[in-house]
Amino acid sequence: MTNLCLITCLLATAQAAEPSDWLLFPRLSRGQELVYRGSFSEEALGHGAQFSRSYQLESRFFVINSTSQAHEIALYTAFRSPGANADNNADKAPSSVRLELARVSMQGAVSADGVSLAVPLDGPATVECGAFVEFPRARIRAGAPWLVNEDNRPPRSWRALGSEVISNTTCLKVEGLQQSPDWDEPRGDRAAWRRRDTVWLGLDTGFACKVRRVLERRDAAHRDPTQRSITEYELQSNIQYPGHLFEDRKREIMQALNFKEIAAPYLPQPTRFPQQTFDALIARIDHHLNNQPRTPYREAVLQVRRSLEAAKRGEIPPATPAEDTRLVAAAIGQRAPDFLATNMLSGESGRLRRWLGRPIVMVFYAPGSAKAEEVLHFAQSLLDRHRAAVCVLGFALSDDLDRVRRQHKDLRLSLPILSGKGLRQSYGIDATPKFVVLDAAGVIRTNYVGWGPETPASVEEEVQSLLNKQKQSGPGSGDANLETSGTLPKR
Repeated sequence: MTNLCLITCLLATAQAAEPSDWLLFPRLSRGQELVYRGSFSEEALGHGAQFSRSYQLESRFFVINSTSQAHEIALYTAFRSPGANADNNADKAPSSVRLELARVSMQGAVSADGVSLAVPLDGPATVECGAFVEFPRARIRAGAPWLVNEDNRPPRSWRALGSEVISNTTCLKVEGLQQSPDWDEPRGDRAAWRRRDTVWLGLDTGFACKVRRVLERRDAAHRDPTQRSITEYELQSNIQYPGHLFEDRKREIMQALNFKEIAAPYLPQPTRFPQQTFDALIARIDHHLNNQPRTPYREAVLQVRRSLEAAKRGEIPPATPAEDTRLVAAAIGQRAPDFLATNMLSGESGRLRRWLGRPIVMVFYAPGSAKAEEVLHFAQSLLDRHRAAVCVLGFALSDDLDRVRRQHKDLRLSLPILSGKGLRQSYGIDATPKFVVLDAAGVIRTNYVGWGPETPASVEEEVQSLLNKQKQSGPGSGDANLETSGTLPKR
């Protein structure tokens, strides 16, 4: 009897022992659709930080074709405001929708022609493909790292942590770590970042049952993170669609991509084209909407239609910046780089996001310049004329705190003065004064360098133009441009 109990215990121990290596690859079939739902949240950290936001996330992967070498898939990513429900609010447009074609290799590498799939260092990934992990060609061993290269960024180091059960599915838990070279050694002149991915991969499927990504950023001259974003989602359904159900989805996906491609040349400079051009394209989209079955990818078609309607009104969508870790001065048509700058009057920190929602005039100046008083008087007059509708911010390119405060008091100013020294490169400040005008969504619409008799009128004219467009478009027009570009409002 004792021997029998001993043998039983040994067998139970052997069965419970976890394997020390795994061989994984994504198992996908034509017509298969993976649906993930979760959230994206972001917050500013540190003393006095008050910024936070969150969105509901839906990510779909639809397999259009599958071969022994790779899978051709459609990537669909949509974000909605908290409390919205994709099923119960079909008439409410998502904050962002993006649809792309991509390939998944047998090692799990995801790639797309002419499209960056990189996770941005600031804000949510408007195209989400974290459900796939690029595996090594050999077996994965517990604790043994493997590296995955990424353009313009340091390699990402992955390691297997062991198996866990997620939603009744046995998964391999893996962790990926990627960080800028100076993350462990803070510098006073450079920001740093760290990305940590935790993915639970189905042992039988090779794709994720659950994903959690934490991305931390640290501003220059800080030791602790100043911003953190968390993206997490879980697999909700894994269904293979046959026959006409497959064809309906494929048709809508390809039509959405076709409409986007046709519309693209007309959006950057819409006023160059007659209204009939946009009406004809909208009519083609309406024909599809009225004659084809609705699928979960319908929002991608509707987004193209919204972008054409905006173009008819003369609205220019903001350019989608390439994902790159190199710091390049933002150009007209791009989103203004976010910042965390010290208010030189109060000592508190101010972030660009807190002022979005109305046009912003950023005034970069040198306090010791002979033109400084004239520039500041104009900035104050601009604020006085449009106090409720326009935000005017002064940026002093100086460390002389006493001089900045004394000048502010002597000139009886009410506009805030922030430290602008850390923004020289990101805003291309080679000479002062420089006026940078942003729309309500934070997109750079124009800038003026220098000071002359024509400068005040030019700045005022641009501000008035933005206010007029905002009135014509109605409330929330600042976010509308973002919806048409597949990017998200940053608040």
